[in-house]
Amino acid sequence: MTAECQRCGHRQEGPRGICTRCGHVALYEQPWQLADAAASPPTPLVRSRVPALSGAWLKVEGQNPSGSFKDRVMRVLVREAIEVGARGAVVASSGNAAVAAAAACAREGLPLLVLVPDAVSPAAVAMVRLRGGAVVRAGEGPAAVHGLASRLATAFGLPNLASTFGAAGCEWACRGIGHEVHAQLGSQRVVRLAASISVGPVLLGAGTGLAEAGRPPIELVAGQAAGCAPIARAFDEGADEVLPWTGPAPTAALAIADRLTGYADEASYALGRIRASGGVVGAATDEEMLLMREAFARYDGLDVELASCAAPAVLARLGLADPETVCVLTGAGTKETLSRPTEDASTDGEPSVGSFAERAGTGPALVEEVTAWVHSSRS
Repeated sequence: MTAECQRCGHRQEGPRGICTRCGHVALYEQPWQLADAAASPPTPLVRSRVPALSGAWLKVEGQNPSGSFKDRVMRVLVREAIEVGARGAVVASSGNAAVAAAAACAREGLPLLVLVPDAVSPAAVAMVRLRGGAVVRAGEGPAAVHGLASRLATAFGLPNLASTFGAAGCEWACRGIGHEVHAQLGSQRVVRLAASISVGPVLLGAGTGLAEAGRPPIELVAGQAAGCAPIARAFDEGADEVLPWTGPAPTAALAIADRLTGYADEASYALGRIRASGGVVGAATDEEMLLMREAFARYDGLDVELASCAAPAVLARLGLADPETVCVLTGAGTKETLSRPTEDASTDGEPSVGSFAERAGTGPALVEEVTAWVHSSRS
């Protein structure tokens, strides 16, 4: 397919998402099509019951086969690699892209080298290895492993399955989210689209998908982790250029804690698009994200990864959520939930039999019955 530079207009063939003339972001000209993306069934779109989100719609990307929107991206990028006769591929990831790439490569029989930061959870690494990926831990965060992946791809002629604007298929694949939302909502209006981002293809791609489907222009709202928020910092400062994050990055939301070293100009493009839409880039603290994660579980029955909760936390804090807002929940929280220690863990605030009896209106008799059963089962 043909990609067009968003700055100089240069048109180039192939999967590269960076203009070979000026180095700016280049996007595929061809509109997203279901048949081209070889997509799985649409992910759910549900109305949230979380009070702070005021009935906003949730696009639950954690329902993709490997648990995140990266399945969409890797289906496209791996297919492109196969089409050019690749004998192997490399991917840099903080977790979700690695699992999605391993799944897509397993289906095609394509060997995969996976580069992950040191802090990636053992659960994510196990999911990659289960699917046959060769895993190397390297560096503090996403920027470190992306740099290594780029060098290896260049030196050894390997397709780089980059989940940034560096691969034109990444943003293009995310347009499918917008097309699905359009079909699922029918005649209902959308005025605002939100997503947690590290660089931005998921938010911009989904927004473009809505536009391709014929929707009027919408506001784009991006959420970042306050511990590492280079795009939010630039937005707050009124800057046009995003600078790499050079200080400490104290956040558990590793999936979006991207210093952007070496590709901050891609984030500058995303910032410009978000600002032009009349939207906002905000940063959520780990505490805000954790509270939102707990709210999704309690009110909507959803296990959402911490990083996915940045955008909804920003929506809630700024009072931007309403029934005409769609928030993309980019990934499931299964890996994080299963990675938490269970022995001697605190149960403060967790539901008890007594709280269940109170809510269900059964009275103390149920508590007494359960207590007696437990006692007899242990005697």
